[in-house]
Amino acid sequence: MKKSSASPSKKAAASNATTPRLDICQMVTDRIVASLEGGIIPWRKPWNAGAGAPRNYISGHVYQSINAFLLSLTPYEHPLFLTYKQAQAAGGQVRKGEKGMMVVFFSHILKENQQTGEKDTFPLLRYSTVFNVAQIDGIDWKLPELQTRDHQPHEEAERICAHYMGELDGPSLYFKGEQALYRKSVDEVLMPAPETFNSVEGFYATLFHELAHSTGHQRRLNRPELVENAGFGSPTYAKEELTAEMTAAFLSAAASLDLSATIENATAYIQNWLNALKNDKTLVMKAASLAQKAAYHILGQAAPSYEATPAE
Repeated sequence: MKKSSASPSKKAAASNATTPRLDICQMVTDRIVASLEGGIIPWRKPWNAGAGAPRNYISGHVYQSINAFLLSLTPYEHPLFLTYKQAQAAGGQVRKGEKGMMVVFFSHILKENQQTGEKDTFPLLRYSTVFNVAQIDGIDWKLPELQTRDHQPHEEAERICAHYMGELDGPSLYFKGEQALYRKSVDEVLMPAPETFNSVEGFYATLFHELAHSTGHQRRLNRPELVENAGFGSPTYAKEELTAEMTAAFLSAAASLDLSATIENATAYIQNWLNALKNDKTLVMKAASLAQKAAYHILGQAAPSYEATPAE
């Protein structure tokens, strides 16, 4: 039997080359995609203004970049986090069964330059897991008081919503939790408390967006884009989201809300779907048509029944 002539170091290198490496970037992407598939847009949440940015409870470090988005996916009232070791050192214990959220960071390693013999510094992407203060027992927390602003209801926007959900038999509306979403299975809209939004315009734009989704229900407009339950990234999903965004814009205009307060976020949001479907030149016109029908439905108005001529 012929012996291998490879040195131990070369054997180890070959073994390492075939060992799957932990792809942290893919892990981050998977978490973001999963949230989008669940209807949560982590970078478009115009509420929780009084809670502040996600930060470490012990050090006070404010999480930046992708970590801010990742931690915004958690449903907790206070955006304060600790590592497992920090919780233990403070005399606490992460509750059994609780799942943490990953945060990523760069550490620097020294490697010898084979040509110069000098030490070079290389960044290495790593991750750790943090837990919210609500997941940890045994610590006497000193939590900051959450700040809220006085919500001043907008008279016309309130009338539009009340009319749709009352006389026109719209969906049920509940103010609870940290997410804004429409649940087709039970025909209800969930919204964070109005006081937690950054602005009145942001509140109603978000509410109008979710009400727009409800118009697609089978017993209303029976819109295929909503009824089909298409997955994130599909043309059908993109059209439904764009339709809801445009409907919110129509309703905001009908209520005489100041669109300049939300147009920047809406433009970036719409551009996201346009980029995903940049080869579909009919998307904007189709979505606008569906949005106009949805807006008419919420407003209780009959859509024009004329045939457009080429001149129009």
